[in-house]
Amino acid sequence: MRTIGFIHQKGGTGKTTLAIGTAMALAETGARVLLMDADLQGTASEWGTRWGERWRVVVRSQILPVIHDQAGRFGRTFDWMIVDGPPTVSEMTASIIRAAGEIVVPVRPSWPDIWALEHLFALHARLQTEERAGGACVVWNQVVQPPTEAMVDQVKDWPCFVWPRQILWDAVWGTLMAGGQLPRDAGDELRALAGRNGA
Repeated sequence: MRTIGFIHQKGGTGKTTLAIGTAMALAETGARVLLMDADLQGTASEWGTRWGERWRVVVRSQILPVIHDQAGRFGRTFDWMIVDGPPTVSEMTASIIRAAGEIVVPVRPSWPDIWALEHLFALHARLQTEERAGGACVVWNQVVQPPTEAMVDQVKDWPCFVWPRQILWDAVWGTLMAGGQLPRDAGDELRALAGRNGA
């Protein structure tokens, strides 16, 4: 089973929306997808209660930091586990990093989103030295105005891959929570992003 964790220390960056969208995009191909909600807010779980069956996505909630143990438990049942992480750097974040072949870090072109990367990447680096972490990918998300050159340079300083295409803000993204479809061309983009994942 391949696992991707959507994490960021800051809230509002689009972790949940991209996690749901990626789960939907993978399920469209016939893949067996588990969306693991590791955020106490429970938005992905609520989405799953209402729309998971419609989009062929199984959703489970996990509030204990044992995500890294879930791969063995669900590995025979699912092709993918997509994890929606909480807006913290915590034991849960560490568990997600340990479980994931890659973490995806959605970042808006906003300095507070960029500043919040420091603690997240420090944890990721520590777990990598212990050989308990995969790769990291930053995705510019909810883009209305492109990031400034200074923002791009700051993100390039972190030990991560930066996704080459920006995910633009689109009102259609909001309709996912009402059971709607992905924005046009988003499925292909999210499947390509997921395809970077190696574990």
